[in-house]
Parts: sequence; structure tokens; C-alpha cells
Amino acid sequence: MKSLLISHKKEMDEDLILESEWIHAPIEWVFKGITHSEWIDEWGGGPSKFFAKAGGKYFLWDGEIHGSVIEIKKPKKIIFTLREKNWNENWKDSIVIIELLEERNGTRFILKHSNFPDKKVQKKHQEGWGEYYIGPLKAYLENMYFQQNQKSTKRRKRS
Repeated sequence: MKSLLISHKKEMDEDLILESEWIHAPIEWVFKGITHSEWIDEWGGGPSKFFAKAGGKYFLWDGEIHGSVIEIKKPKKIIFTLREKNWNENWKDSIVIIELLEERNGTRFILKHSNFPDKKVQKKHQEGWGEYYIGPLKAYLENMYFQQNQKSTKRRKRS
């Protein structure tokens, strides 16, 4: 699923990918969207399993991406390892930090991804974060939030 990201910012340096995106949805929803298997499956990261606790394991895209949760501070931060199914077993896991900040009646999603085995893998992930993760997550949450607000508006008009 391809998504256009209007306010999306990207940076890539020596060994770091930095992504920032504003999502028009509550911070609790965004956190749930990245840590609850049912929601991950809905926006396109499934089949998935996500055990959102320190030491918990996760699997996205039927195990193509997997790792372990290092730290979790609901609903503001999660740090986890990441590796692809086809990586050389001698490669170390990469590290992902996602921070969520309440901003302008929505949530600022900030992602930092580091510790890549090589530049080719880093470039692949640079291209993939927006297209396969942040974009679909943003579209799913904003659509759900819009639909909920539409229902609330209709109920208030009837009263």
C-alpha cells in the first residue's frame, strides 16, 4: 500500500535514519497502532505478533521483520531491536527508537533507526519506513479518527 506523506521529513546520515511525521490522531491511538497486533494487522504490517513489554518479542509481516522490545514508556516511547529474516546471522540487530509527542491536536511520530549492517540495508529501510510503515499507519489512524469524529458530530446534531 503506497501512501503520500505531505508533512513527512526524512534524514539519513552515517548510520541513522530519522523520520518525523504528524498524525492527526490521539497519542494513545498512535501508540496502540504500533504496539497492538490487531491494529498492526489492520494497517498492513501483519500478520503480526507484538508483546509490548520490555523483553517482549514482536514479528511483523509474518516474521519478515522481527526483534525484541528493549524499553517501553506508554504512550510516549518504545525502543526495540530490528532485523530482517534474511539477514546474515553474524549481523547485529539494528535499533529503532520511536517517540510520540502530543502536538497540534494530534501526535508527532519521530523514528530513529540505527546500527545497520551496511549501506545497502540502510538505504532499503530509508525507503521502506515511509512507504510501508509510517504512511499506512498514518492513513489508517487518521481515517479511523475522522470516522469517529463524524459519528460524534452526527450524534450532537440529533440532540
